[in-house]
Order: sequence, then structure tokens, then C-alpha cells
Amino acid sequence: MASLAATRAAAATIRLREMVGAPLFRVTAPSAATTATNTTRVTLKTMALFSKKKAASPAPKSKFASPVDDELAKWYGPDRRIFLPEGLLDRSEIPEYLTGEVPGDYGYDPFGLSKKPENFVKYQAYEVIHARWAMLGAAGFIIPEAFNKFGANCGPEAVWFKTGALLLDGNTLNYFGKNIPINLVVAVVGEVVLLGGAEYYRIINGLDLEDKLYPGGPFDPLGLAKDPDQAALLKVKEIKNGRLAMFAMLGFFLQAYVTGEGPVENLAKHLSDPFANNLLTVLAGSAERAPTL
Repeated sequence: MASLAATRAAAATIRLREMVGAPLFRVTAPSAATTATNTTRVTLKTMALFSKKKAASPAPKSKFASPVDDELAKWYGPDRRIFLPEGLLDRSEIPEYLTGEVPGDYGYDPFGLSKKPENFVKYQAYEVIHARWAMLGAAGFIIPEAFNKFGANCGPEAVWFKTGALLLDGNTLNYFGKNIPINLVVAVVGEVVLLGGAEYYRIINGLDLEDKLYPGGPFDPLGLAKDPDQAALLKVKEIKNGRLAMFAMLGFFLQAYVTGEGPVENLAKHLSDPFANNLLTVLAGSAERAPTL
């Protein structure tokens, strides 16, 4: 009887709630965090079913692998510029030891000269030193001849190879109308002592420098390379200009042999009449018969 009374009481309560419009049951909505977690689990399971597992990418070898500066990314690291366009050269063909850490590394070493680390360091130093000498030499070839051609008195013959001939004949140097009492013997001894001594002092590291190739400090009086990123960019500019200067020196030697004139005179003649004075007319020996504008 008690259970029957309880059942009737419950039924009466339900009818009363329906009459006043109260909800019979309370449904709790899932939280946003729960929904997001469930969705993520479903997504990951779906991707695991239909996707292939990718191999882990190797750790970057270069300290410039992820450069912050866009300019550094052009010259350093695995995504640097290489010696051929992307369509003509695949980056997988670049030797593994050319990682892009060294300024001027375009991934080019067809003879494998730098496979050994000790050879890599040695040849890098050779190239930088020769590049610096070539830049100084190119300036020394051009500046005196240009001064003499455009009004300054730098002696009767300011062309680089004719200056040496004057010294061989026992004459002395003349710059800006001033006689410099330096004959051939003094010039040779001075070069051997000063230049050779400085190079020997660099090789033995007489100043106890941390980096003999890029010493900085007193050798950077303007402080251009105090910022590491700026120093890295300046190293690239130096080696690029140095390589160009080495090719220029080779061109000066060949021009002097073929034309008997200096680089400034060759350039002036070409600019005055490009069709009559160019590589083809000089090689053909028809410079005087070429048509002119």
C-alpha cells in the first residue's frame, strides 16, 4: 500500500509540473573544453588513418640554418644562393661539406679540393689573402693611369707595366710632378721587407690574434664589423669584390700583352667607339678597319 501511495504521489507531481510548464528533466550541455578535446581526438585519429608517417628532418648543420635577417639568409645557410639557378642545379647535388657557414660559399667545388677540413680552412685563407692583394693591385693599376690621363702629372708613363720598364732603365718614379728617388733595387727590397715581413708576421700570428683571417680590433679602426650580422655581410662583400678583382687582374695582364696599353686607355678607346674597339676587333686585328658610328 505504501509503494502504491508513493507511485500515485509521483504521478501527481509530474502532472502538476506539466501544468505549470516546469521542465521534467535537466540536461547539462558539455563544456567547450570537452568538445574541443573530443574534436581534436577524432581529427588526430582520422589523420593517422589516411596519412603517411614522415621521416624526421635532420638537424641543421649550419649555424646560419635559420637566420633572422633576410639578407643573411641570401648568403648563409642551406637556403643560400648557389652557383646555378634552382632549375639547373638541385641542392642535393651540393657537396655535404659545403654547408654555407663560410662567406662566399655558393656550393661550388667541382674538383673536391676542400673535402678534408684542414684543406677547406687552408684554401679559404689562400683565397681571401689573394683577393685582398688583387683588390689593392687593381687599384694600383688603374688610379695612377687615370690620374695621368685626366690631367695629373704622374710621370711620362703611368701605365703599370711601363712604370716597371722605367725602373729597369735606371729611372726613378714621378708622382704629381715630384721626383721620388726610388730605383728598382730600393723598390724590390722595400716590397720584400715590408710586404713579406707583414705576411710572415701574420702567418706566425705574432699579434696573438684569435682569428688571423678576420682579426678585427686594430685592423677595423672604423668599427664597421662590431655587429656580428654586419660583419658577416661585410665578409661576403669582401670575397665577392676580391674574386672580381682577381679576374680583373688577369684581364689587365692579357690586355697589356695583346694591346700594349693600360686598362684605362683600353676603356677610353672602347667608350669612344665601341664598334671599332672591342674584343672581336682586337683579336681579328681589324680595329682600324671596323665601322664607326
